[in-house]
Amino acid sequence: MTHQSTTPRSAIAPERPFTGRLAVTPPFHRQWMLAGNPARFFERLIRDHGDFVRYRGIISFHLINHPELVHQVLKATHRQFDKNSRVYNRFRNAFGDGLVTAEGERWKRQRKMLHPIFSSASIRRFFDLMLESANATAERWSVRARSGEVFNMAAEMDHLMLEIAGRAFFSQAFDRTADRISGWTHAINRYCAIPPLPVISDLRFPTPLNLKLRRVLSEYRDFVRDVIRDRMAGGMKDDLLGVLLTSKDEDTGEPMGEEDIAEEVLGMIIGGHETSSTAMTWIWHELHHHPRIEQRLVEEIEAVCGNAPVTLDQLPHLRLTTMVIQETLRLHPPFWFENRNTISDVELGGVIIPRGSMIVFSRYSVQRHPDFWECPDEFRPERFDPESPENGEGSRAFIPFGSGPRVCIGRHFAMMELVVILVTILQRYRVIVDASDRHEMAARMTMVPKHGLKVRLETRTDFLPA
Repeated sequence: MTHQSTTPRSAIAPERPFTGRLAVTPPFHRQWMLAGNPARFFERLIRDHGDFVRYRGIISFHLINHPELVHQVLKATHRQFDKNSRVYNRFRNAFGDGLVTAEGERWKRQRKMLHPIFSSASIRRFFDLMLESANATAERWSVRARSGEVFNMAAEMDHLMLEIAGRAFFSQAFDRTADRISGWTHAINRYCAIPPLPVISDLRFPTPLNLKLRRVLSEYRDFVRDVIRDRMAGGMKDDLLGVLLTSKDEDTGEPMGEEDIAEEVLGMIIGGHETSSTAMTWIWHELHHHPRIEQRLVEEIEAVCGNAPVTLDQLPHLRLTTMVIQETLRLHPPFWFENRNTISDVELGGVIIPRGSMIVFSRYSVQRHPDFWECPDEFRPERFDPESPENGEGSRAFIPFGSGPRVCIGRHFAMMELVVILVTILQRYRVIVDASDRHEMAARMTMVPKHGLKVRLETRTDFLPA
């Protein structure tokens, strides 16, 4: 669906209150679409029924698509809404009670301990690791550039992001176990992408996917247990695992338990690498289709970095680079779907929503809402210029990392990682989407190009790093 805004630009205001009504669909209305592309299903519901919809089916929910309603839900999390929904209960089977799924006092304790580790200042120490991995990838691609080989950029970005996340947490231990960790993450992603249907979401039910998840989690915990024991025996390192092992609760002085650490690391590696690799893949897709923007990007990189690798101090000066990433995250939010459970009866949009109801929204739809974005389906990085009247970054209709108390803790890590990789690759190559590429969006656990992204490379002869 293509959105066409009829609202004059001057009238678009992110603070506009919700004035619509709750629409109720017929039972099981178009439920078959959920099995295909759920993002298109939600888009269809919004097109037919508006920004506030009650849906009744095998999985019943209230769909919200207005930024003010979304803001109310995310801001009031832990007071009126939590993650005890059918979707997150399925995630708990894989991630346990890590930060992604934890609730109540446990979540507050874990968030308080982890927040300093992922602050914008703390993650700067991983810049060199990111640059090293990006440079190694660029160097490895030189053979492909010379031969004109067509390859799947989505798979390459997945490999690169998993390497960065794995090395950030486990240092050299990741290198020895990279293939196994990759297999575990893909199995867990596949499990989490399945709709939370009754019965089969119970891990005790012996479906092939449930049995595989149980085996994968057992293998992963054995691996983490062995790494932790090696560290405690005298091999402590200055990686994220080492920081977690030495962190203590400010109030009690208690360290994080081994099981807690295993759950946190799993959620961060899988959630972090999957969303970043998807975002980076979409960036290459958009730049190929917008060569003028790509040329401006290359000119900015040359002006800021010269012909040398990017440095940490140069990152704030790469303004267009950051805006390109933000606009890609708006159009193609990797973690596209979010949901909450109502803790008690709650007023939302002028309606009392009963306790135990599931509230859902699609970032893909919210971030393309025609009342809050001019030409919402167009790729326009300048809308994130701080001086732009559209002020995309400050809009409540821009929530790729969420908002409120549960805003993504790894957002600073992700943004730095994306900038480093984008600059490093663009300095060496022009990424060209091949004619054999079959473009189709698929909404799974993350929003991905369904068939990957088939590309080939051209080496830049006018702009090579020293």
